[in-house]
Order: sequence, then C-alpha cells, then structure tokens
Amino acid sequence: MPAHADPVTVTGVSTRDDGRLSVGLPVSQALWVKVSVHDPARPDAVLASTDELSFDWNGDWSTDQPLRLPADAAYGDYPVDVDFRLADGTVQHWSGAEHGRAGLFGYRLHTGVATAAFDRAYTDYDHRDATLSGTVTTFDPATGTTGAARAGTQVKIAWSTLRNGTWINVSQTVLTDESGAFTLPVTPGGSLLSGTATVVAPQADTDPDDAEAIPDLDAVTTRYRITAQADKERVYAGKTFKVSGTVQRYTPNGWVPFANAPVVTTTHAPDPWNHTTVTGIMGSATSGADGTFSYDARADYTTSHYTYVRPSDYLADYTDPFSDEVTVPRAGQLTNLSAGLDAYRTITVKGRLKPEWICNDQTVTLQYSKNGRDGWQNLGSAKAEGGTAGYCPFTIRALGRPAGYYRVTHGESYTLLPVTSAAFSRSRIETRIVSFDMTPNRPYRNASLTAKGTLQYKSGSTWKAYKGGQIVLVIKPKGESTWYWVVKGTSDSKGHFSLKTKAYEDATWGAYLAADSKHFYTESKSEYVDAR
Repeated sequence: MPAHADPVTVTGVSTRDDGRLSVGLPVSQALWVKVSVHDPARPDAVLASTDELSFDWNGDWSTDQPLRLPADAAYGDYPVDVDFRLADGTVQHWSGAEHGRAGLFGYRLHTGVATAAFDRAYTDYDHRDATLSGTVTTFDPATGTTGAARAGTQVKIAWSTLRNGTWINVSQTVLTDESGAFTLPVTPGGSLLSGTATVVAPQADTDPDDAEAIPDLDAVTTRYRITAQADKERVYAGKTFKVSGTVQRYTPNGWVPFANAPVVTTTHAPDPWNHTTVTGIMGSATSGADGTFSYDARADYTTSHYTYVRPSDYLADYTDPFSDEVTVPRAGQLTNLSAGLDAYRTITVKGRLKPEWICNDQTVTLQYSKNGRDGWQNLGSAKAEGGTAGYCPFTIRALGRPAGYYRVTHGESYTLLPVTSAAFSRSRIETRIVSFDMTPNRPYRNASLTAKGTLQYKSGSTWKAYKGGQIVLVIKPKGESTWYWVVKGTSDSKGHFSLKTKAYEDATWGAYLAADSKHFYTESKSEYVDAR
C-alpha cells in the first residue's frame, strides 16, 4: 500500500432486520471479506463464519444470507471478527471484542410491521372515521423462518395532522392478536400524513425492525355557501335578534341543502387557517333537512357579526360568511360638570359626554326645576362634539332663574341610552330700582341736577330695602346711542340713593346696580332731561 494512502479499517458491525450481518468497510474494491462469530465464553470457538459478502449501496459489506448459529446457541450478542484483503494483497484483521457494542452480532428474533393500510382512501365531512389494519411478523435466525409475531406485541402508530392551522403529532399503541394482526380505529380530524408503525417494548430476545411507513390518509373538503339575514339592526344589551337563512353544499349532483350543518353567529370573522377556532359566539343552531336555520343571537355590545358553518378541516378553506352589524345603545356618562349663573341671568353649564367613539354630535339639554324633584323644564341645548381624549365636550347657555335646581340630560339616541346628571342648585338675588327721578325736570344748562331712587332686593315674595348697593348714574346725550357713567354712590339703610351731578346738555339719564357675586344686575327706568 502506498505510504501516503489513508489507512482502511472497519467502523463496526450491525445486524439487519432479516438476520444478515453488515460490516462497515467503506472499500468496494476489497478482494475478500470474511466474518467470524465467536462464543463470548470461549473466544477461540467459532460458532459461524462466511466470506460470502457483497458490497451494497449503503457502503457496507453484508452477508448474502442470514447467519445461523448452532442449535444450542442462545439468543444474545456475540463478538465478530472481520478479516479482509485489499487490492494490494494485504490482509487485515479486526477484532469485534475490542470495540464494545460496535463489534457484536445481535442473534435475536427480528420482529417488525409487515403490512399496514387503511380501509378507505380518504376521510370527508360525512365519513371522518377510518380503521388501520396491519400484521406483525417475526424472523427467527435459529430456523431461518418468518411467522406471526407473538400475541400482545406492542405496536406504536404515529402520524402528523394539520389541526387548527398547526401541525400536531399524534401516537397510539396497539397490541397484536394470536395471528400477529392489529387494528386501530382513528378519527384524524384532517389529513393524516407521515405515519409510521413501529414495534416497541420488545422482550429481551427480540430485536425490533425499523418503522414501517403508513399510507397517507387525505381529508377531502366540502364546499358550501350560505345566505342569512338578521331581523334587527338595534337591540338593547343582553337582548336577542333572530338570524335565519339557508345553507347549501356542493355535491356531484350540484348544490343541495346542507342538512345538520352547525351554523354559528360570532362577533369575529372565521379564520380559514384555524379551522376550529370560533370566538365571540352570539348564537348557533343546526340546519334542518332542507338546509334552513333560524335561531336567536344575543348582543351585548355594538359589533359586526358573522354567520357561517362552524369551521372544520373538512370544509373548504374559505367561504364568505354572511356579515352585518348590530347596534347596542350603551350608557353614556356626564362628567366634569361646572355651572355658573351670572349677574345678567345667563347660566352657563360645561361638561363632558362619554364615551368619545359614539358621543359626537349628540344633543345634551339643560333643564330647570323649582324644587329639584319634578316640573323639569327645558332651558336650552347644545351638541357634544369634537372629542379627541375619550369624551366629547359641551357648553350650554340659557336664561337662568333666580333660584332653583338644574340638571343636564341626554335623551336616548340610536347609539346611547338616556342619561341624566344629578341635580345642582344655583341662585342669585333679584333686585330692582324704583321711584327713579331726575330733579329739577327742566334745569338750566350746567345747573345742579339730582338723581334719586330706591334700591330693593327680593326676599321670598317681598321686596325689601337693599342697603350698601353700588349705584351707577349714566347719561346718553341727545342724538347718541352710547351711555356714559357719570357718578357712583351707595344706597342707605332704606335703600335710598341720591346722586348729585349737573345738567350738562339735553340727555337721557338712568341708573343701574353694579352687581356683585350674589345679586342680579338691575337698571332703572330712563328719564329725559331738557337742559335750557
């Protein structure tokens, strides 16, 4: 052998399912290969040997026939020696006893699945069950014969199936009968693919064969179509509306009624990949023999809804469902209310209407009641709109009352239930100026002029003297439209006031109360003075 050539050696030996011995010797041009099986108790005793080996496509040398040991040889592991001659004429020896399990011949019963097949070519919507049948055989190297496996031999059946859009691995174990046969009823729930049948948990004298492939079992899908309608577009929360329609399936004879179809209405559209995922169920029923269905669906909130046959791996990937919307008016909220009654009798109420996604362009109304319990009157209204932060703001302005109670209300609309705020009180004291007079009536120009009158406030139904009120005297010159203040004063304990000025020119005179936070504004009658 050339000095630069890589050394050739045996990588190990193995026992095939049919009892033949394989030698890991990756040299197809070897001139001669011989194997010898030794008694482990007597290393020099050769129990069997042969040089009838052939090089196969696995890159191994395998005996042409199964190895048979003497009749008294027990089932077990036996060391193997390998001798081989290379093309250059050199002979090499490999001792299996020096290589642990890699150097042993497994002299055992070889049990494996010989046949496995389903009783049908496929499953479909109407036929979802199938039965797998098979046989298990045992090769006995002591006799060189093959027969039925022992009764009770365990066989593991494993396969993959696509469920809910996810590949799932499934396995079950069955036992053989006295003839070595087994059966397994299965309901795959979809296509059954990449199946194998393997002998497992064998007895000590048995070597299990490699797994046997199981034919694929396809799931044939059914096309269907559905028409439906809902009898209502708006219901109250927790109430129902009726869904009715017809469902058909496609057959070799064309479209026919789809009887016993599980029809469902949900808040979410079906997912064509996750066939059995159904969420937000509102109602369901099974179609009749003529394919018709009718049932109550419950609505808890405003939503789209979809009606279709409950998804299955046996239905076509996607069929357009019936879709519609149902509106469920929900309770709104009136929050952040503030109100002010000004001196000029205008009440201004601000607040927020929630929720923002349905409150826009809703009308809110301000109401008044004298006692806060009944007799509510509408004072004014406004739109709640322009919300961008979870609510819609509003401002209502109306003519207020001297005393009493107010509240904001929203009547029922298509999307919102009625809502009314708690009553709140606002009040101011009514005032008036009586006996207003300018003297003298015809003064000389720039002569002294006196404005007199009495300021009063209302207590219950009685007018009383208003002490300490600030009175402003104003003038509107002849030919003008603007009033100008002239002088200020304060009412006395009897509500009387007297303000001195001059008769500057022909003009109209008047007085008003500079109102504070508790009193309403009031003004006197006007009086024209002709200055001579």
